[in-house]
Amino acid sequence: MSVTAPGDLGFEGRVVLVTGGASGLGRQYSEDLARAGAHVMVNALAGDADRRHEAESFVDALNREGHTVALAFGDVGIEQEAVCTVTRTVETFGRVDALVNNAGVGVTGALQDVTTDQLRTSLEVNLLGTAWTMQAALEHMRTQGHGRIVNTGSGVGAFGAPGAFPYIAAKAAVFGMTLSAAADNADVDICINTVSPIAYSAMGTGFTRIDPALDEDRLHARHISPVVMYLAHERCSMTGQALHAAGGRVARIFTAMTGGYSSEALTATDVAEHLEQIRDASTYFALANSREQYDHIPRTPRSIS
Repeated sequence: MSVTAPGDLGFEGRVVLVTGGASGLGRQYSEDLARAGAHVMVNALAGDADRRHEAESFVDALNREGHTVALAFGDVGIEQEAVCTVTRTVETFGRVDALVNNAGVGVTGALQDVTTDQLRTSLEVNLLGTAWTMQAALEHMRTQGHGRIVNTGSGVGAFGAPGAFPYIAAKAAVFGMTLSAAADNADVDICINTVSPIAYSAMGTGFTRIDPALDEDRLHARHISPVVMYLAHERCSMTGQALHAAGGRVARIFTAMTGGYSSEALTATDVAEHLEQIRDASTYFALANSREQYDHIPRTPRSIS
């Protein structure tokens, strides 16, 4: 039973796996996708009895509404469990049309203070977990000839912040990993993009300390879900992109290169004396791929003999 708003994107018959899909932002995504007609596999950590019961109750409630939802317990930070989550989706529904990599863990601390175990935990869940589920899903998507993958980045991964080195390092890498995977699968109807959300959740707290004027309701996960649903939909044709989503606003996040300064006899003194021009962002280039860097390298005119 689909309850998609008239004119909105429908997912009738499509199969979508949402990691970390029983709580926080993932819970909202799972609800909205199911109500739009998708067959949803909700991945969740088994955790303790209360956590398992909460996930089971959530999935049961959606099924009682007439939707098609299944539950796969597993920790995406463990390779075998991440792969099994995708395998379970295909075994249950016959295929996987879209993957929403939402599962994550917040690990804070400055680089000089964190332990190797803290770094490893953040990388295994936030980065490797995303890579493992993508890799497993892509095997099926490439055979199908289509698929959509939505990875979860973070504004702090894109722009930096103090005191959260393990989390930021992993989330920054997600942007690059998405670009790479998108380029590697551009030969098939597979689009891989990143969403960078700001919303209240167990991991997203403390916004009032950043800006006391923020309206808590505007930071509800329901304002993020439409962006994720678009990126997971067959109508999405862009790939290798990152979209910021917060409070009903959607914007593109990208890496740019300024016009800069050039000299055939560049010296370190030149760099120091022209730093303002080098950093000036009034002229910039948003490169579509790394190859375009070479288009901006000054050319030495060839002499004609």
